[in-house]
Formats: sequence, C-alpha cells, structure tokens
Amino acid sequence: MREEKSYNGLLMEKGTKNENIIMDWLKTTNRAIVDFREFRLAQRIDVDFGIETIDGTIMLAEIKSDKWISQQGNLCFECHRINHYSFGNWFYLGWGWRSPAQKLIVRNPLSGDTFVFYFTGLREFIASYVAEQGRNFKTKINLVETDKQKTTFNWLIPMVILSSIYTKYMVIEMD
Repeated sequence: MREEKSYNGLLMEKGTKNENIIMDWLKTTNRAIVDFREFRLAQRIDVDFGIETIDGTIMLAEIKSDKWISQQGNLCFECHRINHYSFGNWFYLGWGWRSPAQKLIVRNPLSGDTFVFYFTGLREFIASYVAEQGRNFKTKINLVETDKQKTTFNWLIPMVILSSIYTKYMVIEMD
C-alpha cells in the first residue's frame, strides 16, 4: 500500500536519527557544520549539510541511511522518479544525478559503517560502468512505491566495484 506522503512516519524518523548521528560525527572532524534540513529548497535539491573546510569554503553533503550497505553489499543509487499525476512533469532525475552536493555520505544504522563518496567521482564511475557493460548491464533495479504520487527507480551498484572511490569510516552514536 502506497503512503500518502513519502517524508513522514517511521522511515523519516529513522533517517533523521541517522542524519543527526552523521552531523555529530562531522562536528568532531570539521570546522563547522551548517544544517540545511529545515530549508524546503535544500530538501528539494537534495542537500542536508554544509561542511566548512579548512580554507573556509562550504562543501555540500547529502546524507543517506541504508541498512543494506556494506563492503559486500550495494549502494542504492536513486536514478529517477516518475510522478504519476503531474502533467508535463512526469519524469525527473533522482538525487544520484541531480543533487548539487559535492559529497554523498551513506551510513548503515545497524553496523555504523559509513561510506563517503565524492559525487563527481561517483557519477563519473557509474556512467563509465554503464558504458562498459553496454547490453550486459545487469545491475539490479530496486523499485520503490515512494508515495501515492511517485515511483522511484534505484540502481543497486555493487560496493565491490566502487571500492576505489569511497572512504569508509565507523560512525557510532555518541551518548
């Protein structure tokens, strides 16, 4: 059964808890963190945090919670969405392609394993991987009935092939 809205309920609570854990971790390793989650525009463009770098610039980050991600698992990369009832705006790119964030941080809430990707390198890698695979592209597709209006299509990219483009950390909940 499709949910009325995609951003409410238990799933949203789990995601927010995971984002808070990531934010606390980022605060221990960076100069400052800007929380964009309450800004509707930032939500629409898929940006959660701004991370101040050592030279004072702000690097944008998108945070994801994924209980299936591990070094032997898959990265759930949102490829596109279909909006079933938005005449003239049926199809749009998923966060994997459209987010202006420079970093993607994905944390497994069960294990604490956290993977940090630079979006540019990730997109470049995935595009090359698809080109190399051609007709042999056999990556699994995860279809999510996002809510009553949208369906989301995700590619499950094997972490094994991504091993050279992420940095792994253990991020546990701080008391």
